[in-house]
Amino acid sequence: MKQAVEFQSDGTTCRGYVFSPSPETSNGAGIVVAHGLAGTIDAGILEYGEGFAAAGFHALVFDYRGFGESDGDIRQHVSVPMQRADWRAAIATLRAHDGVDVARIGLWGMSFSGGHVFYLAHEDAAIKAIVSQVPMVDSHLAMTVGTYQRGGQQSAALGAIVQGEMKNMLLRRPSKMIAVALAEGAGPPVLGAEEAAIYPKIVGPSWRNEITARSFITGKLADNNATELSDTFTTPVLLQLAEDDKCVSNEAMVNMARRLGPVAQLKKYQGGHFEFLKEPGRPLALGDASQFFTEQLAS
Repeated sequence: MKQAVEFQSDGTTCRGYVFSPSPETSNGAGIVVAHGLAGTIDAGILEYGEGFAAAGFHALVFDYRGFGESDGDIRQHVSVPMQRADWRAAIATLRAHDGVDVARIGLWGMSFSGGHVFYLAHEDAAIKAIVSQVPMVDSHLAMTVGTYQRGGQQSAALGAIVQGEMKNMLLRRPSKMIAVALAEGAGPPVLGAEEAAIYPKIVGPSWRNEITARSFITGKLADNNATELSDTFTTPVLLQLAEDDKCVSNEAMVNMARRLGPVAQLKKYQGGHFEFLKEPGRPLALGDASQFFTEQLAS
């Protein structure tokens, strides 16, 4: 069953869907699902909600404020503190949902939100397990990867837009927009790897290929740096690595799994960063995530 839901986060309405199993197949556990950088629920993750419900879980899939179906006066603005607040509100919403055991909640995130789920589980001991898919776990190394993949000329152009945004802020002008992924005529992108050109081709109608330049000034993007938690993190985690990923650092991911020790499972797959948002990669990653959550939440 798919049910539309609304919840408040800092006074703004966020929207999403709860996917529920039948009473006969329900295991009582819940999973909260959210997308990565500029992602929306119709960009390949509603299917994760459906898949988790088919495996017996209640799954809440939601859009951040300012993105997709959610409200927000400032659209397409990425803010780490704001997105974490939206996560907390979504978790509280799922815990209050009929049939969900508040003591058996898991989190699923990919790419940028693959970092968020580490922080949320670290601060909330009641979160029992997380799946972090192709995550950005080292924000500083991710910026280096982005600069390399984008190239010097494009990176300089991107830097100039961000620097110019300081003047826009002082003059109280609307923020300039920066392309998320490579696209003809879109300008220098945040995700400079050639593989990111597929992103605009696999999304739904609510997705937009842009974020505010102001995200890089006020959004505290560097604070999404989960590797800093690796020595104190104790929540079971499945890390899903794409071997041909050029958007995040696989080296950082492998190193984090090593430092996490027995609480981490690292699983490697063929393909690139967006492999799991489409066929045939998504069913494989979804199956492994469902099995992991079953072991951690339903047993």
